[in-house]
Parts: sequence; structure tokens; C-alpha cells
Amino acid sequence: MQPVCPQCHQPVEAEQINIQQMVALCLACDSVFELRTGLQRRKARKTQRPPGLQLHDDDPLIFKFRTNFRLEKNENFVNSAVLSLVFSLLTTLMVGLSLEGEAPIFLAMLFAILAVGAFYWLASIVWNATEIAAADSSLMVSRRPLPVPASKRVLDLSSVDAIYAEETAASRQDSYDTPRFHVWASETVGRRKLVVADLTEDYATYIASRLDAWLRADDDRSADRLSLDEADDDAAELAARQAAAADDNQATVP
Repeated sequence: MQPVCPQCHQPVEAEQINIQQMVALCLACDSVFELRTGLQRRKARKTQRPPGLQLHDDDPLIFKFRTNFRLEKNENFVNSAVLSLVFSLLTTLMVGLSLEGEAPIFLAMLFAILAVGAFYWLASIVWNATEIAAADSSLMVSRRPLPVPASKRVLDLSSVDAIYAEETAASRQDSYDTPRFHVWASETVGRRKLVVADLTEDYATYIASRLDAWLRADDDRSADRLSLDEADDDAAELAARQAAAADDNQATVP
């Protein structure tokens, strides 16, 4: 991950980073700041993987899970179930009235379409699984296999410095018997991005801690690559100087 200046929040190029001293120079505001080392990083909260949450602990890092709290407590599920029932009853009523010539057939067709849509949304809540894939400097959050609107989002993590779980405002205010949590990605400029919403505490805490550890491990890998690149540059420069010195010596020999 590219370091960001804590003063002006501008990205700092690799040429302005001293890996040996773990400091960086920001050309935008001329400030020098220390880079975080592995010992200075926050330790990821140790949690056990909740049952029902699938984990592919590789590259990419993938989490996969279905709705992880009781469906009768899921507002989307309850609303979809109520709408499905209401539209089904209205469809039956309109069909009966249409057969008796007391209502136009298009009303029955309209309510039938609405009923099918509500049942489809209900099925997507029950059947679809949430998948979070972390690779490079991005997260892809999707709902599969049934296609639904906005079923996939991609989050850029290039300016994110932490990932954490937080109880929702509604859950705190209404004292839910099963508290709900969001997982957030916190940016260095003070903003944050929603990763995934409405999880139980064990799911949210586990996913946030693993993603935060992955994010910081990626920082370490970036630092290692910068260190190796710098070492290669030093070796190349040394070789060039040695070659130039050899040429000078040959030129001075009579």
C-alpha cells in the first residue's frame, strides 16, 4: 500500500521513502514522518471463525456466508414475506373478479408480477450468499447466485489504513436482542467506506480482524518490495561506479 502523509494526506512516492530509517519525506508539504513498523501496528483481535462462515485463506482472501442471523429478525426478509403474501392474495382476488367481469385482467396480471418479484426478492435473501474477496489493493463484495440490483461492489483500499467492526446506530438505539454490526474501511483522510452491513457481532468482528490483518500484511509486503528495489538500485549504482573507475584506470595507463 502506498504511504500517505499524515499532515496533508497526499500519497508519498517510493523515491521519498527511507526503508532503513523507516521515515518518509512528503514533497507536498515538506514534512518528514515515521513509517509504522510491524511492532507499532495494532494487533488484530483474535477471534474464532464463526460456524457457517467459509474462509479461503489464500490469495485472494475470500469470505463466504449466508444471512447469519435469524430470518424472522431480518427486516428485509420480513418485509419481502409480507409483500409476497399480500400480492398473492390480491392476485387471487383480482383473478376471481376478472373472471366475473368486475375487474380488468391487467390488474390481476400486475399483482401477479408484483407477487413474483416479491417472492424472487425473498428467495435472494434466503438463498444468496455474501462473498468478500480481498486481492491486491481492493475488495470485491458480491451476492450470489441469484442476480439482484447492486449485487457487486468493488472498494479501492489504496487510501485505507484500518478495517473495523461497529454496531449500527439502530441496533444501539433500539437495543436489538441480536445486535447488528457493519464492517467499515477507514481512510487516512478521515472518511470511511462500508464493506458489508448487518452482521452479527461474531461475524463482523472476525471478518474485520482478518481483513485488517490482511491489509497490514499487504503494507509489510509493499515495504519489503521497496526495500528490495532500493537494494537492487544501490547494487546497480555500485556496479556502474566500479565500471567507470575501471575505465578511468585503463585510460590513465600509458
